[in-house]
Amino acid sequence: VTRLAEAYSSYQEFFVEYLTAEGLIKREKADLLRNEARRMMRLAALANPLTKEEWERLKELLDKDPDKVTLEEALELRELARKVVREYGEYPEAWKLHIYASILVGTAIRRKAEESKQQGQQ
Repeated sequence: VTRLAEAYSSYQEFFVEYLTAEGLIKREKADLLRNEARRMMRLAALANPLTKEEWERLKELLDKDPDKVTLEEALELRELARKVVREYGEYPEAWKLHIYASILVGTAIRRKAEESKQQGQQ
């Protein structure tokens, strides 16, 4: 079951990042998921695999303007989301957090590609 969940999670990451990088998932949808993902913060009070510092970092990354999240930060958020999914996969908010993190990774990849393209044209 764990391997199946990991396979699904990996597929979801790829698919969402690809759709976002292609511009098919819009910012408004990401904002909706971010609000849902913030609800995960209620689980911080439970025994969990994330440290207090990781929960604080998760909150910090969720509060940051999505247009200003770097690729490195998006990847960090996705790693935290993976931990949350592994522990709280029965909660829909865990998966919404994971989707939002994957959207941010795709957005950062798209932004980087656009910046490289602009630099190449100059």
